[in-house]
Amino acid sequence: MKILKTFVNKCLSLSYLGENWNNNLIQSIIEAGRTISYVETLNPSKTDKFHLEIKQRDEKTFMHEFEKAVRFAIAKLKLKKVKIAFDTTEDLTWMKESYNLRPSAYDKHLPAWQYLNVSIVEPFFLPLMSIPYRQIDHLDKLVIDLLNYMNSLRLNINLILFDRGFYHGYLIDYLENRKGQRPFPYLMLVPKKGKIKNFANETQNFRYYEHTIKYNKDQSTWKVQTKIITRRIDEKTCWCYATNQKPSLLLVSQYGKRWNIETGFRIHDEARIKSKSRHSTIRFFYHLLGMLLVILWRLQNKIKYYVFKRYLKYVEYQFYPLEIKELLAPP
Repeated sequence: MKILKTFVNKCLSLSYLGENWNNNLIQSIIEAGRTISYVETLNPSKTDKFHLEIKQRDEKTFMHEFEKAVRFAIAKLKLKKVKIAFDTTEDLTWMKESYNLRPSAYDKHLPAWQYLNVSIVEPFFLPLMSIPYRQIDHLDKLVIDLLNYMNSLRLNINLILFDRGFYHGYLIDYLENRKGQRPFPYLMLVPKKGKIKNFANETQNFRYYEHTIKYNKDQSTWKVQTKIITRRIDEKTCWCYATNQKPSLLLVSQYGKRWNIETGFRIHDEARIKSKSRHSTIRFFYHLLGMLLVILWRLQNKIKYYVFKRYLKYVEYQFYPLEIKELLAPP
């Protein structure tokens, strides 16, 4: 539990309030996640002070402390070759429109807090970083920032998986990195439009094509080449992928690993820490704290397996006062 306590203490400056005060606060936060409830409801006397402290902090501080936990987990889990996936996750809100919010991916009429996440999906789900994704943000530039961050982790990445929402010429150009001669290995689902739709219609079983993508940047038109793999499933279904790897059925089968990030998000949702606050920094802190709990759960499972919900109960128990632990201890 030292990692969790250190994360909260380093992100915020609440240690002067005493260990018991902080332990009680962390316990309330974990309970809110476990029961998918509001921190304000479970511990109203401490929440105002806690939220005021978060508002005075920078999101980069939270990300820096989260990175420390990620590096610790990578070393402890002795990860070697890994597959990485990018995706967005969201938290619906009752708030009105704001530049901090985006339309929900599932219902465009509903606003949501959205976060861009990069995670290991093989050999297992492990969050590496989540960052806010706002209306004013450029998705490709956020991905590029996270790609640079992944390079600093020194992981042996053999494939990066994207869904069709990331199919942009600017991003693919960066992934190809032809000038640097060290491209990122990627496999990306592609929407069937224009030439891609023609490629799909021509495919009987399995084919690949050299494809040129045009995109605009800095008031100029740029071009980048990629391979388009088409794999027909039946008369109505043909999956299309962009890649810079050697086309093969084995490569296409690896795309299924991307669904591990969706499974990971469902696990994270079991610890969704709810808040009534409108402040984006508070929302981001709770989101990142939930991802940290998933990392700690993964580390714990190396020693002893716990169902995630039960693990949250175990974490909450660690922050009870000694006298309460004695009462809860079995006879």
